[in-house]
Amino acid sequence: MARAMRRLRGDETGIGLVELVFAMSLLALAIAAQLSVFASSYTSLHRASIKGTAVTVADKQMEVYRSVTYTCIYLTAATGDSTYTGDTAYSGSQVTGSSCSPNTAPPTSSTTSTQTVVGPDHRSYRIDSYITSTTPTGGGGGTAPTSRAAVVSETAS
Repeated sequence: MARAMRRLRGDETGIGLVELVFAMSLLALAIAAQLSVFASSYTSLHRASIKGTAVTVADKQMEVYRSVTYTCIYLTAATGDSTYTGDTAYSGSQVTGSSCSPNTAPPTSSTTSTQTVVGPDHRSYRIDSYITSTTPTGGGGGTAPTSRAAVVSETAS
């Protein structure tokens, strides 16, 4: 009996190897989890960077429209492609033609429906402008509302 007890207590060969394999497996799982977190963080930051730049490019285009008078907001003949005309913001009643006074000409970037610009990150961004004529209601100023052009949507992608 004593001999059997001594044999059971003393035979630990291979236990260190089992512990080593278990520890390496846990370490491999932890490293794999860490790498997946880094990869998803990189993708998320990259996508956010592109969207932030697109917003900046679209805002710059909106500033062009803010700098011209209402009578100078128009689009030249629709220069958009099927992506432009297939957008839900597009309507067949896009404001076209010039009603701007002859001495002031709006910048070309405000009269082009589709254009591609290079952003500060050196990527190309497509800007689609959609303009419709709206008649404001209410106000009660005693004068009849007039129809004015308004930029409905500006998209950059």
